[in-house]
Amino acid sequence: MCQVCGNAVTDRKIVDHIHPLKVAPNEKLDRNNLWTLCYRCHNIKTQLEESIKSQPNGNNKLKHIGQNWYQKVIKEKIK
Repeated sequence: MCQVCGNAVTDRKIVDHIHPLKVAPNEKLDRNNLWTLCYRCHNIKTQLEESIKSQPNGNNKLKHIGQNWYQKVIKEKIK
């Protein structure tokens, strides 16, 4: 089940790193940094990450954004 939209994921699931590996490699296998997303929510999250990364101090921001923030913003975008 997608942990953002709640849709059942019956085909390939995406296990995503909340804090991207590029900015938090030490959290690679941390269960608190992993969640299951559907393709639609994962694509939106990836776009958000790219947008944030391009901002000043973007990588540092990505290290500190939590699951709750992503859930809120992604849900707003899929309405």
